[in-house]
Amino acid sequence: MPIFGLTTLLAIIAIVHAIKTGRNQLWISALLFLPGVGVIAYLIVEVLPELLGGRTGRTATRAVGNVINPNKSLEEAKRDYKISATARNAVELADIHCEKGQYAEASKLYKEALTGLNEHNPDTMHKLATAEFELNNHDKAKSLLDTLIEKNPDYKNQDAHLLYARTQEALGNHEAATEEYETLIKYYTGPEPHYRYGVMMENLNNHDRAQELFKSVKDKADLSPKHYRSMHKEWISKSRARIQ
Repeated sequence: MPIFGLTTLLAIIAIVHAIKTGRNQLWISALLFLPGVGVIAYLIVEVLPELLGGRTGRTATRAVGNVINPNKSLEEAKRDYKISATARNAVELADIHCEKGQYAEASKLYKEALTGLNEHNPDTMHKLATAEFELNNHDKAKSLLDTLIEKNPDYKNQDAHLLYARTQEALGNHEAATEEYETLIKYYTGPEPHYRYGVMMENLNNHDRAQELFKSVKDKADLSPKHYRSMHKEWISKSRARIQ
């Protein structure tokens, strides 16, 4: 059977399955107008999760599912949370709210998850601090991060450290922020701290230090492999734009 005929047949089978099982109507459109890609996506998003079972299948296919239905992962997380309001389900739902920029909703869920045995879970505290920072509640973010370190002295997370530096900066504690940034640029795996530190220096009229930081990002990028430049494209581009 020619490839086109096989693709059409598979698309028809998938459409019948979608109708019988009450799948989202968007699938029918996708299968009609993009039969090849549509069938593959349908198998990955709708069929494989059932075969893999539960949370594992949904997690593995979330990215593909969001292409077809941007709210699919949110709907599933809400359903899981409604069925069982565990700390884990609350955090997973909050994570998706954060991905969508819905920080107020995420904050409520992270706070709910930080109870009982999970009261001082460092990862969840970091996530809550991030949500509060994005809501411009910088005092709350700093307080959370201070408590995180107090309760989890061995916790190591470069992104939490960067958030702490940004929080100090946002609060106008530039001396403390400088100390944190100076530590970060020595070990952080990407150029984001260099860029953010450079912007702060520029805002404080320390143009020479700012230029040093921006140029250091450019110089490392010039010497790094393509995958590094691709992974950190945003910060490299922004740093190049500020070099005078």
